[in-house]
Parts: sequence; C-alpha cells; structure tokens
Amino acid sequence: MHVISFIDHICLENATLKFGGASNFEARKPYLFADKQLETIKELELNIPFERVSKAESMLKPFREVGHGPKGSVLIYNGVGGMGDQIMTWPLAKILSDRGYEVHILLEQHLALFWYGFPWVKSIIALPCYWALLEKFDHHINLEYISNGYAHDKQMQPIDLMLQLCGIDPASIPNEEKRVAPFFTQTEEKIAAHLYQDRKLAFYQLASSQQIRSLSPQHSRAVLKALAKEFPDFYWIGIFGPLESSAYWYEPLGVDNVEFRSFERPRLLWSLIKRAELCVAPDSMLVHIAGALERPCVGLWGPYAAETRVKYYPHHFSIHHQQACPLAPCNWNASALPHICPPSPNQPRERCEVMLQITPEEVVEGARQLLAQKVKSII
Repeated sequence: MHVISFIDHICLENATLKFGGASNFEARKPYLFADKQLETIKELELNIPFERVSKAESMLKPFREVGHGPKGSVLIYNGVGGMGDQIMTWPLAKILSDRGYEVHILLEQHLALFWYGFPWVKSIIALPCYWALLEKFDHHINLEYISNGYAHDKQMQPIDLMLQLCGIDPASIPNEEKRVAPFFTQTEEKIAAHLYQDRKLAFYQLASSQQIRSLSPQHSRAVLKALAKEFPDFYWIGIFGPLESSAYWYEPLGVDNVEFRSFERPRLLWSLIKRAELCVAPDSMLVHIAGALERPCVGLWGPYAAETRVKYYPHHFSIHHQQACPLAPCNWNASALPHICPPSPNQPRERCEVMLQITPEEVVEGARQLLAQKVKSII
C-alpha cells in the first residue's frame, strides 16, 4: 500500500480508474492506495502531480496478541488480491473477534462482497481512502504477501502463517475453526433454491486466474467432458471468468448435462455451490469456497501443493504429479512460467509440467473415490 498526496484537487472520472472507493481527492490530504491502484494511475500517464508517495507499511501499527485488558480495534488487510485469498482470511477475522477484538476489514472495493454478512466484522473500508481513517485503529494487520507473494520452500498453510504473525500459536486453534462458511441472506438462499430445481449440481472451474495454475483450454474441456459422461446424473456447470479465453467455453461440449456460465454475482454462485454434489477445480476460488462449505472437491494441483492450501478443508481429493518436475512444488505465483523451470520435451513450454500430467481418467477416478467416501461417511 502507498500513501499519496496530490498537489491539486483531483477527480478521477475515467472509467478505467473507477476504484470503487474515493473518486474525488482533496489537495494536500494523504490518501491510502493499494499497490495496483497506484500502478494503474502511473500506467495511464495522466500526469497527475503527486506531492508525496510513500509505502504505508512502516507507518502501520503492527499487531501482536494482547493478553489481559482491553483488546481494541484491529484492521485486517489482505492485499494479495485473489478471491481465494479473501476466503482464506475469513477465519482470522472470526478468531480475533472470538478473542475479544473489534474487527474491521480494509480492501479494494471489488472484494467487499466477500465480507458481507459476517456478524463479527464491524465495518468494511474500501481503498483508496483517507489515511486518517487508519489512524483510528489500535492495530493493523498487513497481509500483502501472505499467501501468493513469496515462493520459498516449506510454506505454511496461510491461516497458520497469519496466526503466527499475530503472535497466536496456530496449534492452539482447533482445525475446524480454521475454515469459515459464508452467511447467506434469505434472498440469496431463495434464488439458489429456485435455480436448477430438481437437479444434482456439480461445478467445474475451467481455469485459474493464472495460466501457470491452469490446464490448457483443450485439456480442461477434455476433463470436463469425461466427468459429464461418467456422472450423467449430475448437471455440470463450467465456471469461467472475465480473464479466461473463449476457447475454454465458447464451443459446446456435445453433452446434454453441461453448461458454461460466468457468474457476475459470486455470492449467488456460492449459494449454489452449497448444494453441490461435487466440485472439480485447479488452485482457485472454487477450491476454497467448496472447502469453506465442506463440499467434496477434486483439486488439480501444479506449482503449489494441496497441503499448503487446503489442509483444513474436509472432503478434498488432490491430484498432484510432483514427480513430473524436480522443483515441484515451486510455489511460483506469476502469470508466466518461472525461469527456473528445468528443460522439457514440451517445447515451447506454455504450461506447468506438473499440470500437463493430469489425465481425464484420473480426475474421474478421483471423483469416484471422493463420492464413495461421502457415501461411506453417510452410512
């Protein structure tokens, strides 16, 4: 995050600069911007005169667990930016609230809906905002690099790392408290119950937000088609987002129990996933919301290992061919493949070698095993 002051009064009216927070900025007052928001201003070369630009981290009040006495207010910021990263942060807010803190959330506006409905969250503040707002809080938790922003070995599961940074022993928190399900409104529940009535739903996320963690369009479609044929009683919804190439979803698969759909209302999607018989996805939002809702999920893993991400999600079956690469898992978080990738017969290399080893047949088998475990647990 950066603190910025402007020389003149500024109104950012350009559609590409609709941050969702403040759009009118008073001269000589410090404002807090997310890193990506500042980068957007610079990339557009608008010649907006900055009077001051400084990193906010050194000015924040680091959080450490308070023993006895008043706990105070705490502002949590996860600046990694992904949807799954917000879901992985939900338990931290509840754990701190349960320990007596007044919890508030700082984020970019498009992520605000991820925090709606939690009774233990007192307020949501969208960036950019006046810096003075942050000075009102007793503690700040700045998580700009907590889950994707570092690539060293032996990573901790994100919630455990968050707790450790807060001075809380992760082992002191029961595993079931390290996942939190969203709260749905009556309207969201009603719409979800009305859609796809009398159908057994299954969800497949066609790609992750990054190519390195995704199957190619042809590969991904082959997996979904195999699943749809193997489980004809399920109605499969192939989820795609604004970043995915139309090669993933434009052409029909030629099976009757599949549709491709982009959900512009993520909370509606989650309320439908609550009904899911099965989910299948790469390292992505669907993996985390399925885990939070305790729905069966087959995970397709590449640069990251499942134990790093889904340690506290029940009913998760991971497919991860670590033997395909001597550096796996490399924990690499970037759109492009890392320069450290070893030589490969698949040239030019466009996908993670570990992801390339996944076959439709083994995904189907993983789904069979997961569903069999579900039936066994019910009996």
